[in-house]
Amino acid sequence: MSARRLSLVLGAALVVAAVAYTLYWFHAAGQARSQLERWAETRRAAGWNVAWDDITASGFPGRLSLTLGNPSVTIPAGIHWQAPILTLKTAPLWPRAVHLSTQGRQTIGRDGRDWSCDVAVLTATLAAGTLDAHLHGLRGPDSLSIEDMALSIAALPPRPDPSGHPASWRFALSAREIGVPKLPFADFDPTITMAEISGRVMGIFPPSASWPRPVTAIIDWSKQGGVLELERVALDWPPMGLEGNGTAALDPNGQPLIALSTQMRGFDALMDRLGQSGAIDPAVARTTKTILALMAKPDARGRPAIPAPITVQEGGLYLGPARIAAFPAIPWADFSMD
Repeated sequence: MSARRLSLVLGAALVVAAVAYTLYWFHAAGQARSQLERWAETRRAAGWNVAWDDITASGFPGRLSLTLGNPSVTIPAGIHWQAPILTLKTAPLWPRAVHLSTQGRQTIGRDGRDWSCDVAVLTATLAAGTLDAHLHGLRGPDSLSIEDMALSIAALPPRPDPSGHPASWRFALSAREIGVPKLPFADFDPTITMAEISGRVMGIFPPSASWPRPVTAIIDWSKQGGVLELERVALDWPPMGLEGNGTAALDPNGQPLIALSTQMRGFDALMDRLGQSGAIDPAVARTTKTILALMAKPDARGRPAIPAPITVQEGGLYLGPARIAAFPAIPWADFSMD
C-alpha cells in the first residue's frame, strides 16, 4: 500500500472515530439528563420537592457536565436547600465517579427559618463506597467564616470483630481558620486555627439507612450497639489547644454520650487572659496557673500539656468531674423524616 493510500485510510478512520465519539458523547449526555430527571421523579414520588430552572450539557469532548440553574431540594421533613448553580461532571468513557460543585449563596432552612451563607466553592466526589468533599471560603452571618474544610468518608470491607460490632466506615473531618461569632467572653481568639476529628463507625447500619429515613437508621444503629471510635480529636483555639481520642455514642434516650481522653496545652496563657479580663480573680488565676504547671508534662511535640478528660452525658459537658456547661440536646423529633 502506497504512503498516500495509507494516509487516506488513516484519515478516514480518524474521521469515522471522531464522528462515532461525537455521537456517543451526545447520546451519553442525553442519557445522563434522563437519569437525573428519573431520579428527581422518584424522589418526588417519595414526598420530596426537587426542582431546577434549566439544565445545560457541556464539556465536550473530554468531560460530560450537566449544569443546573437555581437548583432546590426539600426533603419530607421540610428541610430545604437552594443554590444558584450545581454542576455534575463525569468522564464520558469511564464514568466511575461523579464530581459535584456549587458556589455562591447557599440557603438551608426549615419551617420558614432560613440560614444563608456565601461559598467560594464547594466540591464533592462520589464513587463506589466513598465521598470526598471540600469547601473553600464560607462566609456566614454573625462573623461566621471557614477558610477551608474537608470531609472524607469511605466504606470498609466487612471483617470479623471480637466485639460483634465491626467497623463499617472510616471518616475524617478537618477545618482551618474558622471565624466564630462574637462570644460573650473575650478570653479566646475570634478564630479557631484548626479543628480535626477522624475515626471509624463501629457497627453496621440497618437497611433503613436508605433514604429518606436516615434518622431512623442512626437510632437503630445506636440501639444495636453502634459507636463512633474517635481515633483523633484536635482543636487549636488560641490560646488553648488539645489533642486526644475517645468514643461517641447515643444514650438510651438518643442523646450524646461522649468520652474523650485529651492533652490540653496553652493553659498558662488562658489563665493569664482569664485573670486580666476579670473572668476570675487574678490571684486565683495565678494560683491555678502554678498548680497546672506542676501537673504538666511534655506532649509529643515537647509542649507543656495537662491531662484533660472530657465527657458529655445527661445534658452536661464535663472537664474531669466538674460540670462546666450544659450540652444541647439533639431534637430528633424536629428532624424526623419518617
